Amino acid sequence: MSSALGERLRRLRRAGGPPPFAPSGADFTASADDAPAAPPSDALARLEARLLGGIDDGLTLKERLERLVAVASRRPRGASALPLATPLEELIQGRRVENARGEFFLVEDDVHLETLHGAVPFTRLRALDPDAVSILTGQSALGAFDLRRAVFLDTETTGLAGGTGTAAFLVGVGWVEGERFRFRQYFMRDYHEEPALLRGLAEDLAGVERIVTFNGGLFDVPLLESRYRLNRERFPLGQALHFDLLHPARRLWKARLESCRLQSLERALLGVARRGDVPGEEIPRIYFDFVRRRDGRAMARVLEHNRLDVLSLAALAALACQWVEGGHAEDPRDVYCLARVLERAALYERSEEQYQRLLSEPPGFLRTASLLRLAARAKKAGEMETAVRYWEEAARSGDWLALRELALHHEHRSRDLPKALSAVEDGLGRLDGEEGPGTRRALEDFHRRRHRLLTKLRRGRRPPSP
Repeated sequence: MSSALGERLRRLRRAGGPPPFAPSGADFTASADDAPAAPPSDALARLEARLLGGIDDGLTLKERLERLVAVASRRPRGASALPLATPLEELIQGRRVENARGEFFLVEDDVHLETLHGAVPFTRLRALDPDAVSILTGQSALGAFDLRRAVFLDTETTGLAGGTGTAAFLVGVGWVEGERFRFRQYFMRDYHEEPALLRGLAEDLAGVERIVTFNGGLFDVPLLESRYRLNRERFPLGQALHFDLLHPARRLWKARLESCRLQSLERALLGVARRGDVPGEEIPRIYFDFVRRRDGRAMARVLEHNRLDVLSLAALAALACQWVEGGHAEDPRDVYCLARVLERAALYERSEEQYQRLLSEPPGFLRTASLLRLAARAKKAGEMETAVRYWEEAARSGDWLALRELALHHEHRSRDLPKALSAVEDGLGRLDGEEGPGTRRALEDFHRRRHRLLTKLRRGRRPPSP
């Protein structure tokens, strides 16, 4: 115990009766030199409040002093006075689970599917077209990916960079079961509980064929796979179909939202605003502190952070699939991104409907870009008159890509060289003063095309040879 704290306890002992651990029946009488100058109650109460968080009025003075001595004896020399740690088990409703590999801590909860997470009810997970995931990702292997039969997974780890030195100390999973959305959190209270956590997780995920994550393809799944390998356990999700929501979310919402992080999406799209949440970069430090001090107060906030991540992951997956299925985008930037997602999935009629919606927008990037996409589709379908009409409309806004397409068309299809040259001249005027690698290549292309067209026109004006 530190010298300062020990001296304070000695003064309190001298002031308040027999010393702690005095033999039963021992005769103890304080000398006149040991008598206090003032009653010690205020000092004792302050010390109990500082070290123990409060006063237990049911204890005798001797018991109070013994309790303080016991706490002080566990404190390292020179340590500052900190409140007594609160066990996590007193803050979180969970239970200890034992298996052949040891013990870990498990938290379980559920909500009714009618529950709203922000603006989205979990009932949407039951009413979606299973092909929506394949459309979102562009992966035919994820066809008929039913979110009602998927497990939503998120981890909290001892580091954000991954690697063999990083462990997942907390794994949260959620799934639909009947009329409830259930979730579990597997937590290792110390490093030696990792084998038991992994075994318990593997037993519960046995037979799972579909998982949903947010950036799990690059982080969560490879990390878990490496931890199972290091612990000589079989990874339970090796054959599961994996829907990683991160990249589809970027495709759908990156034009409007500055950030596509999970919490940014939940705030902008679900209306969920977390209060007192733990920043992700702080979580490893909080876990290290928990292992050292066993104070569960900050760790309880980490478990809440993980719980919200799982709930938001499920709600955002449902929302993204609903957008694809029903075309519910309203903001013009979202409409354009949705059209691109549908076009990427070869759903051309549905994508053209979204592009057509943007033709009523005022002149600008989205309208011009939609004209170009519609023209490209018409050209591929052999509908050249329609494609030319879209190019001419885009060219009126000064778009050089449309002018280049018009030049190509008039030179090689309609054989109208003066119109082709006019489009090239307009393109050169549009690019005049512009800079950048793409611009330089376009200028070079227009100059070559202009030279070729002028040569063709000169040859066409020569009188035939006698």
